[in-house]
Amino acid sequence: MDLPDGWTANTVRVNGVELQYYRTGGGPTLVLAHGFYSNGRCWERLATDLVDDFELVLYDARGHGGSEATETGYGIEDRVGDLVGLIGELSLENLVLVGHSMGGSTAAWTAAMHPTLPRAVVLEDPAGMHGPPDTTPEERERMVRETVREWESASMQELVAEHDECEPSLARRLAVASTECRPEIAAIPREGYPPLEAAFPDIDCPTLVLKADADPETRVTDLDRADRLADGRLVHIPDAGHCVLRDEYDAAYAEIRTFLRRLSSDSNAEK
Repeated sequence: MDLPDGWTANTVRVNGVELQYYRTGGGPTLVLAHGFYSNGRCWERLATDLVDDFELVLYDARGHGGSEATETGYGIEDRVGDLVGLIGELSLENLVLVGHSMGGSTAAWTAAMHPTLPRAVVLEDPAGMHGPPDTTPEERERMVRETVREWESASMQELVAEHDECEPSLARRLAVASTECRPEIAAIPREGYPPLEAAFPDIDCPTLVLKADADPETRVTDLDRADRLADGRLVHIPDAGHCVLRDEYDAAYAEIRTFLRRLSSDSNAEK
């Protein structure tokens, strides 16, 4: 396994599944949950910029990366159970949850179901903001299974070429992540993502939501939904798509860094 410098890897069995996780850095803890088709190692750039000030715990969701692919267990309750189990097994406290897309949905619902667990949450274009897509569950499952089969027969060079808009090291990490996806993950889009507007009212901690750029009507809808957060801020990042950090890293990172600094300042003021 090709790990970034300073990272360690290990596994833990929680909630009926063996999960791969990685650790690096030191200080207040951030737990990072990746998006669909990705893995924990794809957070490398953000982790590199935060490692001097934070401990980062990055894990592979079930069916992704080095984590086990179980036959069942891909609903939101299962994914929340996996994350909560990992946090408990590693005895992590006073942590910030960070999640992208699928991982953003997991982080948000974890904060809603376990409001005393995180001290704050960062959501990068979380799944479930806009309701289900215009496809049936069966169509979504079939599309994912076909994609995973295509990746199984593709060369690494072909997979890297699919990400030619990225810098080379990230393109390779994304390509490797593709090869580590198992067909069982098709159950996730089949079940869909529950609407976050139902989770937001139960999230008590400070929350930053980074959203893809959007038309004015969508922006208003996003902001209205974020108003359900007790202590939330939603920011649309200009020119960013669904992978906000990948598309407009500097602007997105500045928002995250400012949010984390404010958390630190608020904690110091309380002492």
